[in-house]
Amino acid sequence: MANPTLKLPVIQNWSCHNCGGCCREHLIEITEEEKRRIEQQGWQVSDGISMERPVIQKIAHGRYRLAHQDDGACVFLDEQGLCRIHAKFGEPAKPLACRVYPYAYHPAGNRLAVSLRFSCPSVVQNLGQPVMEQAGTLQNLGSQVVAEKKTETAAPLIHRDSQHGPQQTEWSDFHRFLEAMDAAFADDTVHFAVRLMRVLSWMDLVAQSQFQTIRGAKLDDFLELVSNASVKAQPDNELPVHRPSRMGRVMFRLMTAQFARHDTEAAVRAGLGHRFGLLTAALKFTTGLGTIPVLNGSASVAKAFGSTDDGDSTSRQTARFAAVEREFFCRQPEIDELLSRYFRVKIQGIHFCGPAHYNTTLIDGFHSLALVYPVVMWWSRVRAVRNGRSMVTLTDVQAALATVDHNFGYSPALGNYSALHRVSLLAKLKQITALVGWYSR
Repeated sequence: MANPTLKLPVIQNWSCHNCGGCCREHLIEITEEEKRRIEQQGWQVSDGISMERPVIQKIAHGRYRLAHQDDGACVFLDEQGLCRIHAKFGEPAKPLACRVYPYAYHPAGNRLAVSLRFSCPSVVQNLGQPVMEQAGTLQNLGSQVVAEKKTETAAPLIHRDSQHGPQQTEWSDFHRFLEAMDAAFADDTVHFAVRLMRVLSWMDLVAQSQFQTIRGAKLDDFLELVSNASVKAQPDNELPVHRPSRMGRVMFRLMTAQFARHDTEAAVRAGLGHRFGLLTAALKFTTGLGTIPVLNGSASVAKAFGSTDDGDSTSRQTARFAAVEREFFCRQPEIDELLSRYFRVKIQGIHFCGPAHYNTTLIDGFHSLALVYPVVMWWSRVRAVRNGRSMVTLTDVQAALATVDHNFGYSPALGNYSALHRVSLLAKLKQITALVGWYSR
């Protein structure tokens, strides 16, 4: 598939603003060909490259990655936050992983769906050129991403039915699900939390259905039926708010900690002290008592959004677990716009299930995506408390979303059996809906 047809997100802008965050927070694995090309570029001390360590590290047999400086930055990142390879040889000379970020490509039948990673502050803030106007560049990158790889894979499962077996559709019908979900989140007549609760409601009905004979127009009718039923169940902004159960809160807090971890090169070098700190933090998140630990944060988030409103990190206050449970007036139009855009980009780009998310089903993947909302709002509250405020701001939510999305679909800790089982259990116990309502206040 040399020239794949692309399915682009229609509501997102992006251009690089050279914050350098991606060069500090990601370990870039390269191919054998890229390794040879970089070695042939002949880097010297005069180029600003230290000769004390190689520019490429071997991580396994036949696998390599770019080395990092003492502060954790990529070895090719200069003092101005720019790439030395790009400056000396042009953008095409950079590894493909560097050129693709923050875009992500996912199979969509005979097409490729394009999504974006909101770990990039410019994506979160919707800054730059409309993605739809970058079709030529993205087409070229997409061709290189797939190269000789097989792209016409089967559509992700809808759900796994213990009685009737795995429920799967053709790609044409799978896109019908995506279009119905996207339309639900585009409805700005109600708060974002209401939209999310509605989709969670009709996902419950989908999980109880079999799709061997529900195809094409019948599937359209089915999706319209469950969508209308969810609207009738929650017709307006008067959300029923129920405090999550004790078990639900414990599982949720552990998830918030996993989402906020940034295991950068600098963190890895910290050794046993860093790992002991993570264990101590995990115990505190389990009990939910006392002060919320300060986890290893994102350099790009700190640069883009600061640690406090006035930029004075010395004024930051401690935050206790109990303090984030009160009302923070989270249902604000600008916050709703951001979260709606995030969910729609993930849905349009199939960036929440299948190969993009630990090969989960549509239902399980959406449950994981739905949990991003309360996780983001929880960390937004923490940021507000640490800054001495009783109301979250758009900046709080932007910073939290950029932090959390760094790991969504990419962290091994969130893709192991126990983490995925935790999501399924929260859904089974109806705790995801409770968490959405509780942290939307």
